[in-house]
Amino acid sequence: MVRLSSFNYGSFFGSSGRSGYGNSILSNISQLSSIRSGAYTKALKAYYGKNNSTNATQKTTALSRNNRLMYEGNSELSVVSKESSELVATAKKLSDTGKDSLFSNREKYDADAAYKVVSEFASDYNDTLKAVGSTSNVAVKNAANSMTRMSGIMTKSLGSIGITIGSDGKISVNEETFKGADFDKVKNVLGTNGSYARIIGSSAQRLESAAEQQSRYSGVNNGIYGRYGTSAGSYGYTGSSFNDWF
Repeated sequence: MVRLSSFNYGSFFGSSGRSGYGNSILSNISQLSSIRSGAYTKALKAYYGKNNSTNATQKTTALSRNNRLMYEGNSELSVVSKESSELVATAKKLSDTGKDSLFSNREKYDADAAYKVVSEFASDYNDTLKAVGSTSNVAVKNAANSMTRMSGIMTKSLGSIGITIGSDGKISVNEETFKGADFDKVKNVLGTNGSYARIIGSSAQRLESAAEQQSRYSGVNNGIYGRYGTSAGSYGYTGSSFNDWF
């Protein structure tokens, strides 16, 4: 038989003779009351609701960023496609070998008309390089390299008819030198099947195709190579596809 005089009331109420120690029955009763009143449940919901809200905000932010990157990537590639398409057209005007082409007949050669077209060609070439420079897409930049390499290879021939290559890779045309150049020399550089203009036109066409193809796979989480032509793959930059599993 337990004597009341020997019963430890302090341990029963959690004091153990010192404040703040033990599991007080009063504390348990207080927690039970909180659960019954719904306060405990509300606190849990508030806590986890805050975390869920944070996670949702993070996912929304990531999605917005991906959409923005996709839009920017598509916009840059669209400009490359547009400019290279225009370069294809002007290159064709110069290198056309039909009976009504610029260099079809020495006696009917119009140096003014040829200068106008070659100036358009130079402008389109430079605009294409500028568009390529604004994108980080590796595949597109590689496609554009063939144009700049050919310009470097033919620097001397181009210079003989008044077309020069700047340190930035862009081309310019000296009107007086071009108009005063020998017809056969101009035709050989610009107006034949194997001319500089024909090669640049073919390169620009490949560049246009590359830009259009990369535009279809320019999303951060789309395609094998991602929007920069690199191996980001369908897992994004941080393995986000795996994160969704857990």
